[in-house]
Amino acid sequence: MTASPNRYSKATILLHWLAALLIIGLIVVGQMMEDMQGSEKLQLLDLHRKIGLLTGVIFLARLVFFFLHARPEADPVWPPLQAKFAKLIHLLLYILPIVMVASGMASMMLFGLGEYVDSGDYAGYSTAAESVKPLIVHGIGSKLLVASIVLHVVGTIYHHFIKKDGIMDRMSLLRSR
Repeated sequence: MTASPNRYSKATILLHWLAALLIIGLIVVGQMMEDMQGSEKLQLLDLHRKIGLLTGVIFLARLVFFFLHARPEADPVWPPLQAKFAKLIHLLLYILPIVMVASGMASMMLFGLGEYVDSGDYAGYSTAAESVKPLIVHGIGSKLLVASIVLHVVGTIYHHFIKKDGIMDRMSLLRSR
């Protein structure tokens, strides 16, 4: 399971796509919950926190593979600004999921919101959630994460359809080269 100079390891690729699917699902569920109230919101919130914890575990495994396995280098012919921007987006895509899991866990465990979810007490949850600072971090983090994902996808589309440089092959589930 080692990576070649132009491709990530199979384990890293699988963890990338699994984490991506889970994160997209979490974003969708998070958006759905924003305008909900009552027991339906708490049921979705319970699902959201369970998938969030699973995503956190998968993401930690992904970080381990990031540091233990060889990975492709950035293309040396990229303009310096493009290389720095790509590095920033990738850094955000590693940091923000950790921030999201940490702020979600802090909200549920340290500030007691999980007890309201477990008991189905929407009124108690709603009142308590207003004063939980990690939820503010969670909300801002979700917006930054969505923006980072959009920029990441735009970058891959640019490389695949405009540059045609094969950069997507590095993380592709299907081996094309």
